[in-house]
Amino acid sequence: MTAVTGLALFVPLGPPTSAAAPAASGTQTVDPSYQELPLQQGPGTTSATAAAPETKPFGLVGVTWPHRASSRQVVAKVRVQRGGVWSAWETLPVEDEHGPDPAQPEGQERSGTEPFWVGNANGVEASLATLDGTTIRDAKVALIQPGTSPADANPPTGVAAAQVDSRAPYPIPAVIGRRGWGADERLRSHNGTACAKPKYTQSVQAAFVHHTADRNDYTRAQVPAMIRGMYAYHVKSRGWCDLGYNFLVDKFGRAFEGRYGGMQLPVLGAHTGAFNSNSFGVSLIGNFEKATPTSSMLETTARIIAWKLDANYRSPLATVVLAGTNLHTVSGHRDTKATACPGNNLYSKLGWLKQRINVLMGRSVSTEIYQYAQKLGGYRTIGQPFWGEHPTRKGRATYFGARDIYWSPASGARSVQGGFRTYFRRFGPDGLLGMPVAEQGNGRVPGSRLQRFQAGAIYWSRGVGMHAVSGQISRKYGGLGAERSRLGLPISEPFKVSGGVQQKFQHGRLTLSHRTQKVYVT
Repeated sequence: MTAVTGLALFVPLGPPTSAAAPAASGTQTVDPSYQELPLQQGPGTTSATAAAPETKPFGLVGVTWPHRASSRQVVAKVRVQRGGVWSAWETLPVEDEHGPDPAQPEGQERSGTEPFWVGNANGVEASLATLDGTTIRDAKVALIQPGTSPADANPPTGVAAAQVDSRAPYPIPAVIGRRGWGADERLRSHNGTACAKPKYTQSVQAAFVHHTADRNDYTRAQVPAMIRGMYAYHVKSRGWCDLGYNFLVDKFGRAFEGRYGGMQLPVLGAHTGAFNSNSFGVSLIGNFEKATPTSSMLETTARIIAWKLDANYRSPLATVVLAGTNLHTVSGHRDTKATACPGNNLYSKLGWLKQRINVLMGRSVSTEIYQYAQKLGGYRTIGQPFWGEHPTRKGRATYFGARDIYWSPASGARSVQGGFRTYFRRFGPDGLLGMPVAEQGNGRVPGSRLQRFQAGAIYWSRGVGMHAVSGQISRKYGGLGAERSRLGLPISEPFKVSGGVQQKFQHGRLTLSHRTQKVYVT
């Protein structure tokens, strides 16, 4: 299966008030809200305006209109009121290049500006005009109050996974999950139940670096609310299934999970229109036409990309072909389209970013699993990595398109494929069977197949189906001659009986007694 942002101008933030403050102890809880105001077109003009001097408090604003193939000739401006004082007019960036891939549409997509954080406002004026004389009807200004959340006061910190040894891929850095920034998961169904289920692309081949084209003066406590506001705007205003980006990084060096579906998996995002497949998007919160990204946010961005690329065996110094275009493995959004994103001050750091990622990855892409994959014939034979190399309790695993490969110091590298793969995933490498210790092969009974694992084996034949034998029952079964014994092949899973566990075979049963810890043959 194959399956966001530009330049914004600065609006000074007023002092935080209860509507934009974190839900800390003693702070009044503020419920989220969403308002849309229509822009009315003047007689004989191609411009439209909206004015609401008094509205419910809101923290984020954006302007949308029916989907257009190109909105480059559209100019949208807003100003907001805080405490009776109007801000200056600000031109909001218009970016057609963000959003879902054309081949993977989401919901009722609308064109629009980037969402813009205003902190706390209670009045708005907006205008929309075109430079080419065309008329835009049904334009709306969205006013979003992300509300307060316990996450605002003290977002939890993600926990990095431990490396098994020095040859393991770069480990996952600390990432604050969706719950940590207060995501309302019910919102994913807003544009239909099909949106609630995440979509996945085949693999991860490239990273796209973005900026949110937002403010640079935000506080640490405001970031979760900013992300909730972006989430609501992308879903309710732009018509997407979810937040467009896969990851976000703030100026304090904190990383946040974006689109739902599992950070370790190739979740199909809506960050780089027409190039979302086989890529992921990292957006740095801020406007980097105006400011320079902090060293901490650059370092965190490098660690996020190093983890994703290394797990999927991609070099940050290589090139890749996506949607028929030759791109660097680590690219800026502007490398795909005519856009200012990710801003000159961030785009100029991409060279440093690639080198830093390469150092974090150990300047090479080579693990025991990767080498074994090459031995099996490489990606043409086993497919692209889907769930990149990740730690298990005693080793590591990578799920490729056609095989899963597991490795541990005790078992070495082995693959599981076909029906055996589907069946073994029920147990996992940390389950009753342990890691595979051999490849799938013919059994000693004509027409049967088997694969051996650290603590047992999986057997299959057309007549009896597929069943696993593990633990003490497996050791007894092997001592009797396994499938060539008088018992024959297994025909059931182990099940509880009075005083123990029993498993059925073609011509008998094996029963493990909890009292004696011995296995008896029937």
